[in-house]
Amino acid sequence: MRIGLVGGTGRMGEGLALRWCPKHDVVIGSRDANKAASAAQGYVKEALEHYGRMDGSISGDENSRLVGYCDVVVLCIPYENAEPTLDSIAQNLRDNSIVVCPIVPMSKSKEGFIYLPMHEHKDSAAVMVSKRLKNARVVAALHTISDVKLRRFNEPIDTDVLVCADDKDALAVVSELLKEIRNLRPIYVGPLSLAYQVEGITPMLLNVARQNSLKNPSIRIA
Repeated sequence: MRIGLVGGTGRMGEGLALRWCPKHDVVIGSRDANKAASAAQGYVKEALEHYGRMDGSISGDENSRLVGYCDVVVLCIPYENAEPTLDSIAQNLRDNSIVVCPIVPMSKSKEGFIYLPMHEHKDSAAVMVSKRLKNARVVAALHTISDVKLRRFNEPIDTDVLVCADDKDALAVVSELLKEIRNLRPIYVGPLSLAYQVEGITPMLLNVARQNSLKNPSIRIA
């Protein structure tokens, strides 16, 4: 499977690339093709040092190009960059592409981190993405996974990933990809309209970490 990581030069992209590259062809995306290629070269070196060999690969390309040939696209971008990035990839995105949205609309106030749609009466990030990428099959996932834990790709991640989706086939594909990350368990929450419930957990976890001196908290449902 070919997986495109839009904005994949950051920490989330690095962690996902290093965990999926043994079995899949991962394409690191950036607005700058040279930056994407440079990041990909670094990830390949790190992966080979750890795995010895890969059945998959890691390469780099522009965000707007990779969405035209990847089977699954993951939006590894912050909320503040989401709308212009989505506009830049919409035209080239294949019809019925699977798009994974881990984006969380949040900001920091005096009281702590807040979930913006709750305060500003806006759509969840996942619903916003589905409206802008009308022919995509959007799956909301990966909101509560620490970038730090993702990048420690030689260690298991003992946590759950809450997933929302309308398309059951897209849900199945993404769930299988998530299961390939050792000890990660995808749990289906419901349709995309419920994604706000999942996205809102992230600022709560950050507040818990801040108030209780915890590092990289996550979710596990018993």
